[in-house]
Amino acid sequence: MSNILLFDTGCCHFICPWWLLWTLVAFLLGALLHHLLFCKGKQDEIDKLILERDGYHAQYINAEKDLASIKYQLDQANKEVRSLKSALHKCEADVAGLKAHASMESGAGGAALGFAAGAASRGLGAAPASRGTTNFATILGSDNLQIVEGIGPKIDGLLKADGINTWGELAASSPERLKGILDVAGSRYRLADPKTWPQQAKLAHENKWDELIEYQKFLDTGTETKGDFENPSKVEKLIAKLMGYSTNPNDLKVVEGIGPKIEGLLKDAGIKTWSDLAAASMDRLQGILNDAGDRYRLADPSTWPKQAGLAAAGNWDELKTYQEFLDGGKTPG
Repeated sequence: MSNILLFDTGCCHFICPWWLLWTLVAFLLGALLHHLLFCKGKQDEIDKLILERDGYHAQYINAEKDLASIKYQLDQANKEVRSLKSALHKCEADVAGLKAHASMESGAGGAALGFAAGAASRGLGAAPASRGTTNFATILGSDNLQIVEGIGPKIDGLLKADGINTWGELAASSPERLKGILDVAGSRYRLADPKTWPQQAKLAHENKWDELIEYQKFLDTGTETKGDFENPSKVEKLIAKLMGYSTNPNDLKVVEGIGPKIEGLLKDAGIKTWSDLAAASMDRLQGILNDAGDRYRLADPSTWPKQAGLAAAGNWDELKTYQEFLDGGKTPG
């Protein structure tokens, strides 16, 4: 048999050995088989990786759900803790109040809170030595930042949202940090001056109530000035509210929303007592504020007559409940 194959290409003849042809065919078949096997192996590997990816993704989704559930449980637990702390402070305040009342009724230390009956002309007694016998921290609660002159409900909330929850934490905060918190909160807080807040909080944290009361009398809405030594400090007013004691009927600052400056404006206009304020019309009050300039444009006198009327009538429990309902002296919403 001949080992030569003859191919007719039309214009010429091509002679090829038969074994070369079969070698070429075998090579092509091998290449095709290798390609098929290699691609199938790669596809299997890809499918495996896809399955692993889907598995990890499912685990990630489940982990996110677990994390969200844990965060929710933590939030609920924190709310419960805050609620329990509030209830504890209330119980402690009630106990302290009962002890103070019992002490006054028995005649032993009748000015236990510094509210001596013989000092009715001031409304709040000025016997510093007697204040030291009562733990005001127990009555007020160390998380009540509003004992600081210059801090109201809104600023109290801003500070706590930034992690400043107690007198000790406020005392450790720099005025620069406090100012930064106020600046971020918006222009409505630009008039607030936090320079004295750490010092006030420090005195409360160290249970130095005599010093804090005298210091607050030196302040004017939290800013160092000549102050007002004739009327109660903010701490004294808060204690008076909590304990149900009346205060000086000439002290218009008992009304939520009225500070020393506005009190001065009202008295200059002839509104000198709670009864005067209770009888004042809204137009008159708003007119006094408008005449005083832009710095008083945010003051809202709509609740002042009602508050003053309750104070004049001695309805302290009702006044306290009403003021707790208010937001900085304004009706919420």
